[in-house]
Amino acid sequence: MKMLHLSVILLTLSGVFTQDSGWRVNYLEPICAVRGFSVSIPCRYAYQSLNPNIQVTQMLWCSMNSNTGGCHNPPYVYNSSSNIKSDFEYVGDNKSDCTLLIHNVQFSYSGEYKFRFITDQTGGKFTGDSGVILQVADLKVSLIRLSGNGTLKQGDSLNLTCDVNCTQSSSQFVWSKNNERLPESGPVLHFPAVTVRDSGNYTCTWRTNRASGSKTISLLVEGEESNPAHGSIWIIVVVTAGVVFIILVILGAVIYYRRFLRERRSVNTKQQKMDDSGIYANV
Repeated sequence: MKMLHLSVILLTLSGVFTQDSGWRVNYLEPICAVRGFSVSIPCRYAYQSLNPNIQVTQMLWCSMNSNTGGCHNPPYVYNSSSNIKSDFEYVGDNKSDCTLLIHNVQFSYSGEYKFRFITDQTGGKFTGDSGVILQVADLKVSLIRLSGNGTLKQGDSLNLTCDVNCTQSSSQFVWSKNNERLPESGPVLHFPAVTVRDSGNYTCTWRTNRASGSKTISLLVEGEESNPAHGSIWIIVVVTAGVVFIILVILGAVIYYRRFLRERRSVNTKQQKMDDSGIYANV
C-alpha cells in the first residue's frame, strides 16, 4: 500500500498521469451523425489523488483536424474557460461526465476528437489519447421504380429507400406519411401497386442512441381521383342537378294542384247546373 502511495506521489510531482495511475478518459465506439442535425459524443473520465479536495478546473475538447499538438495546446472546439458559443456544447460536468453535444453537424466535423481536463493539483492534467471517431454522412431517401415509367400511375410498383452511408449497427428507420407514423419499419418502404391514396409526403427518420436525422420525399400518383378540380366539378354538377330536380318536382306539384282545382271546380259547376235543371223541371 505504501508503494502505491509513493507511485502516485511521484507521478503527481512529475506531472505525468497514465490510465494505469487511475487517470483516464473512456470513449465509445465510432459515432455516426447526419449532416445538419445534432449528435452526442458520450464520454467518461476519472482521476485519483491523495488529495481528497482535488477539483477539475478546466474541460477541453479538441478536433485532430485542426489541433496538431495532441490536444495539449489550442485550438479547441470547446474550452470551459471561454464564453464563445459555437456548435460544440459541453453537456458533461466537472466530476466524471465529459459528454460533448455537436449541433448542425457538417462534413468538415468528421474526424477524431479528444477530451482533456485540468485540475487544481500541480501537474494534474490528462488527455484521453485514444480519442473517438465521428463520421458524418447525408441521409438520402430515394424512389426506385420497379415497374412503369414516366409519371407515376395507379398500379405501378416502387420502393422508397432510406440510406445513411456510415457504419452504425444500432440504426433504426421509422417511416411516416403526412406526419403520421406508419407501421412499417426498416430502410425500405415497398409499394406493390400504388393507388391515388398513396400520394403524399413520406418522411424517413434515422435514429441511433446518440444521433438522429430525417428526410422527406413527395409521392404523387396520377389517376381519375388525383385531380381535385375534377372532383369539384362533379360535386357542382351533382348539386346543380339536385337543385333542378327539386325545382321541377315543386313546379310539377304546383301544376298538378292547379289542374286538380280546375277539374274540381268544373265538376262542381256541372253538378250545380244539373241540380238547377231538376229544380226547374219539378216546377
